Amino acid sequence: MPIQAAPGTVGNLTPEQEVKLQEFWVLLLKVCGVNVEGIESNGDVATPPSPSSQKKAAPKRRFTFFGGKSNDEEEDTTANGVTTSIASINITDGDDKYGQSKEFQQAITDMKPEEIRVTLWNMVKQDNPDSLLLRFLRARKWDIKKALIMLVSTIRWRLQDVKVDDDIVKNGELAALEQSKSSDPEEKRKGEEFLKQMRMGKGYIHGVDKDGRPICVIRVRLHKPADQSTDTLDRFTVYTIESARMMLSPPVETAVSFLSLHERIFKHLT
Repeated sequence: MPIQAAPGTVGNLTPEQEVKLQEFWVLLLKVCGVNVEGIESNGDVATPPSPSSQKKAAPKRRFTFFGGKSNDEEEDTTANGVTTSIASINITDGDDKYGQSKEFQQAITDMKPEEIRVTLWNMVKQDNPDSLLLRFLRARKWDIKKALIMLVSTIRWRLQDVKVDDDIVKNGELAALEQSKSSDPEEKRKGEEFLKQMRMGKGYIHGVDKDGRPICVIRVRLHKPADQSTDTLDRFTVYTIESARMMLSPPVETAVSFLSLHERIFKHLT
């Protein structure tokens, strides 16, 4: 029996949800520094400029005499204006449960549009780009503003805090193996701790459920806080989640976490 797309996912959207997705794309493209002036209200068709409105492109000037602005300066001014308008987006403290509004504004201030754009596409990987945006829309109950804040905050976290794509996913367990052979005690410890998590089978992905979702098995009894640092555990967790993402097969967009508590409960009962 073929797997049906879940409600709110690609291929199973209501007209209202499609509009929300298109509006989300327009806002996100603005954050990424993309010119969206020609995009129509339907979100996917650009309106060609009329002949009367077309102007001959002037060559770019690096400087001008008599204090005039160069074309580059004018473009920078426009970009700064867009950045300022986007940065004004925020949510009230009561709705900002995880303080993401401040992270969003910090990301808009600190990161260049190019950095956000590159990190976004690195984050997409093999996913349908619409699927990625829909995850954030569903997580924020189809509130576009909250979804944008959550997504941009996540992009900043992936790039600057955890380096998900440039380090954890790119280097994987091979980097940990190399670290474990290092002459530097600290590097050696990090590598050995990461490999220990994998070798003991504390968390692994095995098969799919009846809906085609990858199953991530977590064996709770194997977790002992003193066996590894928080940084190592965080790295292993992110690596496992990103690995599960690689195993998603459309129309499936989610995975399943299975916590094996049997051995832990049995230990406490004996």
